[in-house]
Amino acid sequence: MPKKRPSSAYGTDKPSRKLYGYKYDWREVDDWTGRAERPFFGSAAAPLKDSGKNKIVLLHKSVEEVAGYFPIHNQTIGDCVSHGFLLGVDVVKCVEIANGERELWVAESATEPNYGAARVEIGGGRLGNGDGCYGSWMARSVTEFGVVTRERHGSHDLRRYDGNKARQWGKRGVGCPTDLEPRMRENPIRTTSLITSYEDARDAIANGYPVAVCSNQGFQSKRDSEGFARPSGSWSHCMVFIAVDDRHRRPGLLCQNSWGPNWITGPKRHGQPDGSFWADADIADKMLRVKPDSYSLSGFVGYPARELDHRDIWGPAPTQAV
Repeated sequence: MPKKRPSSAYGTDKPSRKLYGYKYDWREVDDWTGRAERPFFGSAAAPLKDSGKNKIVLLHKSVEEVAGYFPIHNQTIGDCVSHGFLLGVDVVKCVEIANGERELWVAESATEPNYGAARVEIGGGRLGNGDGCYGSWMARSVTEFGVVTRERHGSHDLRRYDGNKARQWGKRGVGCPTDLEPRMRENPIRTTSLITSYEDARDAIANGYPVAVCSNQGFQSKRDSEGFARPSGSWSHCMVFIAVDDRHRRPGLLCQNSWGPNWITGPKRHGQPDGSFWADADIADKMLRVKPDSYSLSGFVGYPARELDHRDIWGPAPTQAV
């Protein structure tokens, strides 16, 4: 059983709200693919093709074992893209530790600095002073700028999520505080790759790589008897796929949202976290394929483990049935 969460960095005791903030522009995706070292997962990870077929892989279990709880985000402005990607970063951290990396779990990743970096330093303030971000900008943010933990960093107290701070740092001409950037660059994600199909996402997750999914697909707020949410309406939104069950009679991916624990109700499967739902394979494929701007995350440059306590932080490998 996972430990009780020590604190609520995201205010999950507050009422859930449906907030969006994802923007799409194919030209930004094209620009990203021209810059990235390994832009397309299908070609970059060709040896992994079909490695997730008929597998059950539950990355949230590694997070619970390593961190002691699963972070449930509850965004308060339209900064969903930062929540989807930074929660994905935390999943990568924990999966690497669970698989024996000599790294230390320190704290969750802060969303506000990357939101500012993506919108301003990378995006040049082109989205103005409203909310929202492109997936490609956030993919560049976590690789080119890196991330920081939810701790105090000099004059910046990032221990609790602050939507107002994210909005301020996301304004044209503001951006990520300059004095945070050296600290962020110590801990980047090495690789983000474009995911354009259910099969790619299945294979990525089966190998420990969560997928930040940006799409316009909406869902109902009640899970069915098998933990799935029925597609409904349109959301300009970013979430993160954190598990795959390709063995079930209804293959699908587990989607973690950033609207707190209570926005959705209903039965669960495989010990899924609060605020999550399973998406059928064909729906997940549509989310990834129609407006391709979703990315796998891999290769976190982590925090060195201290010699005396590394045994206490290693968890088991990602829960996997083969």
